[in-house]
Amino acid sequence: MVRGSRWLVLGIAIVAQIASVSAMMGLPFVLPELRAAYHLTTAQAGALAGLPSLGLLLTLLGWGVVIDRYGERFTMTVSLALTAGFLLLLGVVDGPLGVGAVLLLVGAAGGPVNAASGRLVLGWFSRRERGLAMGIRQGAQPLGMGLAAAALPLVAAHHGFVTAMLLPAALALAVLPFVAMFAAAPPAVAAAGDDPARPAKPGSPYRQARIWRVHAASVLLIVPQFTLATYALVYLVDEHGWSAPLAGAVVAAGQVPGALARLGAGLWSDRTGSRLRPVRILAAACAAALLVLAGASSVLPGLAVVLLLICLVLSVSHNGLTFTAVAETAGLAWAGRAMAAQNSLQALGSTLTPVLMGVAIDGAGFPAAFALAAVFAAAAITAVPRSEQPSGPSAT
Repeated sequence: MVRGSRWLVLGIAIVAQIASVSAMMGLPFVLPELRAAYHLTTAQAGALAGLPSLGLLLTLLGWGVVIDRYGERFTMTVSLALTAGFLLLLGVVDGPLGVGAVLLLVGAAGGPVNAASGRLVLGWFSRRERGLAMGIRQGAQPLGMGLAAAALPLVAAHHGFVTAMLLPAALALAVLPFVAMFAAAPPAVAAAGDDPARPAKPGSPYRQARIWRVHAASVLLIVPQFTLATYALVYLVDEHGWSAPLAGAVVAAGQVPGALARLGAGLWSDRTGSRLRPVRILAAACAAALLVLAGASSVLPGLAVVLLLICLVLSVSHNGLTFTAVAETAGLAWAGRAMAAQNSLQALGSTLTPVLMGVAIDGAGFPAAFALAAVFAAAAITAVPRSEQPSGPSAT
């Protein structure tokens, strides 16, 4: 493949990630229909929304070994095929238990696309370009969620929950042949001597405290991200009286600047030579915005909608930076496992967050949930390591 094909590989990684995200994170956008169909409370529906993340959590470390051993193209192709197949099972299962089992399988199958596509981009781009490239690739998550927010509520309103969730299955099947043909590994000659992601004789990066601190900060920031991802639409429906399709369209619109924020954060990190200083700044801004949203929700509802969109953007903007920092610390030989570990820990947060915040909403309302999410964002500021360069055997 010629050098210019790295941008084709990046494009394939983005499209594959959009398909995976819409499958695994589409459920919050049909939460009102799910509640009505099975007579569930918000907390119970939130628990179902967290099951794809639980499935990811249970399997992703194993997928990381598959990525490092068999490569990104094989892993992504198998993952997309299984994801589509499991989503099709929604048409034959019955009741919340059956739906929950399918959602668990969807998460188990869909998780490795994020880590595999991240490792692919890591290999094709040098350190000086990687922040931008990974920021663009990580922009696939808000774009995937935006696509789900725009399409799924509309379909669910007219055809029901199950039909809406079959759309991500169709998207995964459409993307699959392009991944199989074009998601090629980088050539060996792409290795660069000044690049800490390409060690000659790598040792375990988990002997360093730094990688654990990046993991911790990322997990803490997942809480505000998934609080808003899960309940933004429900908040607009329940508190502001909006229809689900209208709320979904507004949330979808918020995903576009979210994707651009990830791109901008990646470029920022390339220009400054720092992945982690921007993370601290974005975490502080997110915490402050959530506290203002919590206060405005009951007294200034019009302003609260604007603040909700701002919080949606801020809550997703850090993700590419922490993902890149973990990969660079680990080195290419460990990148699949390290990014899988990152996703696994994030999956733990995204599994528990809908349940925790659903209980908070049922018990004390949306402002309490927003304030609680702000506490987690503030805690992430202290978790982010101060050192910018990895040390130890993976930093050669």
